[in-house]
Amino acid sequence: MKKFAFYSITAVVALSSVLFMAFKPAEKTTTVGSLEPYILVEIYEIPNYKDKGIHIHYGGAKTEVIPFKEFKSDNHDDNADIILGSINKLVAMGFEIESTSAGMTESGIITKVFMRKRQ
Repeated sequence: MKKFAFYSITAVVALSSVLFMAFKPAEKTTTVGSLEPYILVEIYEIPNYKDKGIHIHYGGAKTEVIPFKEFKSDNHDDNADIILGSINKLVAMGFEIESTSAGMTESGIITKVFMRKRQ
């Protein structure tokens, strides 16, 4: 009888622990200052587009635009440095790349980089 009572109490404690963990409230998403935990970086490599360059969307209607130099062979490396510098700046701020996508238009390429604040 003592074994039955011991196993019954153990089962009730284990079951209540599992139920407690299952119904624990979801954690709140934290923000960093006025920044959201995710940001979107859009890279417009379209020579005829007036806002060609890097558009960083921080959320809360805060956007930063970093223009490219004119698209000619002399500026190819400079424009690549602008992209790398922007990504490296965001990594230094604590963001990491979550996912990327890109697509071609008739006149250029648009790349989207989703970044998330490291926890």
